[in-house]
Amino acid sequence: IMRIERKHWARAFFPVGSVCDSVDNNLCESFNNDIVEARFYPIISMLEKIRHKMTLRVQENRGKSAKWTSSDICPNIFQKLK
Repeated sequence: IMRIERKHWARAFFPVGSVCDSVDNNLCESFNNDIVEARFYPIISMLEKIRHKMTLRVQENRGKSAKWTSSDICPNIFQKLK
């Protein structure tokens, strides 16, 4: 994948006027799936539950990435590339 230009596979390098929002849509669907239980609370409680869930997720991912030993690539992706 590193031999392919980043503009073809990394969202950060997509052109500003991209006509395909599939990357954004998948991100939105994933986020909506994570917060589905919080939607039934009053607004302040809902926002607090979302904040708490996202904070936990960031901390879990930070802990997982601190254990990476091989390279800058996520171990799961590295295995798929092999």
